[in-house]
Amino acid sequence: MRYFVFNLALTMQKGTYYQAGGSLPETSPTYVMRKADSNFYEKLKIGEFCYILNSRQMGKSSLLVRTVQRLTAEGVACATIDISDIGSKQISLEQWYGGVAYKLTSNFNLLDALEFMNWWQDRESISPVHRLGELIETVLLQQVFQRIVIFIDEIDSVLSVNESLEDFFALIRSCYNKRSQNSHYDRLTFALLGVATPSDLISDRTRTPFNIGHAIDLSGFQLNEVQPLVAGLAAIVANPQEVIHQILHWTGGQPFLTQKLCQLVLETGKVSPEFLPQSGNEAEWVEGFIKTQIIDNWESRDEPAHLRTVRDRLLRNPQRAGRLLGCYQKILQFKAIPADDSPEQTELRLSGLVRVVDVNLTLSNPIYAAIFNPKWVEKSLFDLRPYAEALAAWLQSNCQDTSRLLRGKALQDAGEWAKGKNLSDRDYQFLAASQEAELSEFRKDAEQTEFKIQQLYREKELLEKLTQEQNLREISDAKLQEYRDHLSQRIIALSGAIIAILSFLIGVFWVNKSIDRTHTKLNAIALLSQVLIAENKAELALIESLEAAQELKAFIGVNSATQFRVALGLHQAIYGFIEPDRLLHPHPAIALEFTPNGQGIVTATPHTVTLWNGDRTVAQNLDNIPSPIHRIAISFNRQILAVATPDHPLQFWTTTGKKLPLTIPHSSPITDVSFSPKTEAIATAEEKTVKIWRIKDGKLLQTWTEHQDQVLSVRFSPNGKTLASASSDRRIFLRRTSDGKLIHLLEGHGDRVVAIRFSPDGQLLASASDDGTVRLWRETDGKLLSILPHSSPVTSLNFHPDSQILATGTAEGTVNLWNRDGSFLTPLRGHQQAITHVSWSPEGGELASTSDDGTAIVWNLELDDLVRQGCQLLGDRSIPHSIPPTRLKACF
Repeated sequence: MRYFVFNLALTMQKGTYYQAGGSLPETSPTYVMRKADSNFYEKLKIGEFCYILNSRQMGKSSLLVRTVQRLTAEGVACATIDISDIGSKQISLEQWYGGVAYKLTSNFNLLDALEFMNWWQDRESISPVHRLGELIETVLLQQVFQRIVIFIDEIDSVLSVNESLEDFFALIRSCYNKRSQNSHYDRLTFALLGVATPSDLISDRTRTPFNIGHAIDLSGFQLNEVQPLVAGLAAIVANPQEVIHQILHWTGGQPFLTQKLCQLVLETGKVSPEFLPQSGNEAEWVEGFIKTQIIDNWESRDEPAHLRTVRDRLLRNPQRAGRLLGCYQKILQFKAIPADDSPEQTELRLSGLVRVVDVNLTLSNPIYAAIFNPKWVEKSLFDLRPYAEALAAWLQSNCQDTSRLLRGKALQDAGEWAKGKNLSDRDYQFLAASQEAELSEFRKDAEQTEFKIQQLYREKELLEKLTQEQNLREISDAKLQEYRDHLSQRIIALSGAIIAILSFLIGVFWVNKSIDRTHTKLNAIALLSQVLIAENKAELALIESLEAAQELKAFIGVNSATQFRVALGLHQAIYGFIEPDRLLHPHPAIALEFTPNGQGIVTATPHTVTLWNGDRTVAQNLDNIPSPIHRIAISFNRQILAVATPDHPLQFWTTTGKKLPLTIPHSSPITDVSFSPKTEAIATAEEKTVKIWRIKDGKLLQTWTEHQDQVLSVRFSPNGKTLASASSDRRIFLRRTSDGKLIHLLEGHGDRVVAIRFSPDGQLLASASDDGTVRLWRETDGKLLSILPHSSPVTSLNFHPDSQILATGTAEGTVNLWNRDGSFLTPLRGHQQAITHVSWSPEGGELASTSDDGTAIVWNLELDDLVRQGCQLLGDRSIPHSIPPTRLKACF
């Protein structure tokens, strides 16, 4: 104690009591003992392999010095090898392993320089890593008889070597494995320290030593650990404990920043003691002191370099920097995001800018947050953006130089780069102007084809006149068919342009064109039918659609998209004469589900759940369900219903109307429910929480609370291994159902996400949002594949059972149908208010939609049934026909 007091006085007199940067000497009075000190020492003392892989300036080297000191005092032989001293870049494996071997012999005084060179060169016939292994076994272990610890510092320096050094890490593992064969290896262990991850250093999991070692967590200083730092402030401030408490608040315990701030306070006390804090104003004083001494003009004050080191690590790789800043931007926005092992999160942790707290990634300290703030991120992104030069020139022209706007692939690349980032208003103005410019050019192209389209309309009118005059002029069927075939060829020639225009106007450049050239003829006939409907030629449209259906049956291998397009054309033609099945309710309809084999239907309003027969008559209203009913869900086998109400347990019924003796409690109103594929579990959404329950006994299995706002939708994947949840916080989480581990975090929607659905084949996840878009994501890697734009908020969505078609419902009352690739098919109109739910029958032949207008509509899309209905309409003599009998050969 006397020595400590003397050393304290001496160092304070010299003004060097605290030390920011570099390894603290063994006698430093400001060394802070942390939990890692005891863990590191105890593990190495019993011969365990350890590693400390952390951000820079966290005290790794100082910990190494102290641990060597403690182990040496215990009689353990220690050697420290700084890998950065050996060299990098162009160094050969021979030189690198030779450098490690020479440092090893020098540390333990095993061989002098000449002896080492002779020993090393005598074994040139074997590989360098083999020679190092032999040196350890035949020299080190034979001449040193104590326990041995070899410390490898700055291990991340191996990443700069052009040659692969994975064999070096495999050698460390082999030393551990040899313990069972050679007892001398029991005395040997290693400790690795550096700024890297295990996977950075060695990718081969079968040879890595990191899965047999111990990771030592080197966290920041805690208040109960920093008494050595308090001692230095005690002589100059009234309440040193409170001052250090406030410093730790700002630094998050980061060793470099904490030591530097303490030193700055100490220096201020010597020069201007009148400026030191008074008792009671420590928090305010420390905040102002940090702003003036650290944050303001931080780049010029950052000596020794620390903040610049953090900055440079983020921006050193322009190809990765954008993704890193995008990830960091999310942390700034949401304060914390779920931690995972993504490359971006790993690199942010190694920079020291963020840290893991519980299961979330959050900012390391308020100093970093103040310096690397949203404005800094925006400026850094501006410097990194791939279109920076074009944007600068466009702004320089006062946003008038349209030649600087992006087009084609450059615009698509910019859109990809911008995803997941919060950019400036000028960025979004530039991208929007680029999109509008490209759209304008496309419109010009469309105008050039307008004449051809009008010509097509005139020829259709001529065809109609020819048809009406057929009986009078006795034009042969063959003659008419010849002209009709000629017209079809012209339609085929123009259909590609028409479809491209429609698709582009619907989705700008995001919506992909989708027309299978091998099915052009059928698609063209279906298109002709839609044009005829638009021209109020309902009967001709019906005949064209029926003949397209007949031709479809004659083809083999017609893809599902073309089949669906033909069915849609026939569907629209038929419902030009008759109404689709419409189920009426006295209250807004909130959901509709099909029962097994599509034999019946279940509908729900806020007050009733109704079972309907196959002929659309009411079979039963379920009794004793308290209102208001908020949500119903049907099991994958369509045999069990779950009914959610705000103030009562979740109830279960069979789809035949029998109530089951099962209930699931909840503390908050349930916003969504989803059955697992095997009906073993059920997921519920309550407020910001997702819960998974076992159905048979109501046991709560898992609870997830990572969403920042109300969870609106939950859905099991078809294989039951993944559960997706979507929230008003605009984020979608995909988690493993077995243990809750985060698989993907999907972001990009501009407003709350109200519904999510997996495709039945499990390959896609679709998400619907109030921002007026549906996004299609690949399930395996979370990649965004398509954005489907709508003219109003999207309220519901569902995939066809074959996974090829997606139905979406909107707030304006329209049901839209889309191909799997994101191309638009057709709207279905019939509701007067917002769509609340869309659902397909088990076989996919019917689509049902419910609405706030109190109706549920069942749209028939089963081709054989549509052909039968169409033929019945043509055979109905109560309908006046203007078409000659020879044109009705599709049915008669």
